[in-house]
Amino acid sequence: MKLLVNKLTKIFVRYFALYRSFLSHNLKNEMIYRANFAINVGMDIFFMMMNVLFFSILYGNVETVGGWTFHQTLILVGSVGIVRELAYLTFRKGFLELGNYVRTGNFDVMLTSPIAPAAHLAFRHVSLTDSLGEGLMGLLLVVYGFLHLSNASWIGIPFYLLMLVNSLVIYYALCLLINSLVFWLVKSQELNTVVYYFINTARYPREIYHGLGKIFFTFILPSSLIATTPAAILVGRANPSLVLISLSVAGGGLILGLFVWNWSLNFYSSASS
Repeated sequence: MKLLVNKLTKIFVRYFALYRSFLSHNLKNEMIYRANFAINVGMDIFFMMMNVLFFSILYGNVETVGGWTFHQTLILVGSVGIVRELAYLTFRKGFLELGNYVRTGNFDVMLTSPIAPAAHLAFRHVSLTDSLGEGLMGLLLVVYGFLHLSNASWIGIPFYLLMLVNSLVIYYALCLLINSLVFWLVKSQELNTVVYYFINTARYPREIYHGLGKIFFTFILPSSLIATTPAAILVGRANPSLVLISLSVAGGGLILGLFVWNWSLNFYSSASS
């Protein structure tokens, strides 16, 4: 057991060092074009404000949506922004570039590197600035919504953070599954459009879905769990079954995603083939 723990610790330290190196390198490249950075942050904030405006208008006509109040929904919307920024800090941009790597044969380099191809792909394009404005705005919305809750409890914050990580795992698993198709389709723009709309639908409460729709957006395309589960914990709406479903979908999705990804690698036609 001790040997296993030591081995896992060494792997973690090694991967973290690689991640930090790639992040530092990519951040330096991104900051060369400071005007572009400022525009991207500004556009992220603008679109987040449009979401807030939409829900402000909506809640001007109704008191609740699926049982969620306005300030509770702000936490929901903010949580989506945080998860999206965390995704760009870990894996999202790498998957956006996967199609180009496969088409040009540059994916060969990742297959021959001393780290797992999925990790190399993620670290190579890890970004702090992409979706940074959305992440910062999301954090502000979560704090603002939380401070305006009548039954706010600080005890829920650690569990909220834990479920944000769980949501990130769900997001990653879906990206693995969908982008595994790139090895057959090569072009991945349409696939990433699916992922884009997947995370966009996460800003609506899970309670608005019923019947087959609820099953679909829980187990097939689990966008209803991404923000609803962590936000429900923070606003005091969570129940054990929702948390258990989210953990199960994350664990099962990750296992399935890794299996399909590794199996799909066998069908990659390199530049030398």
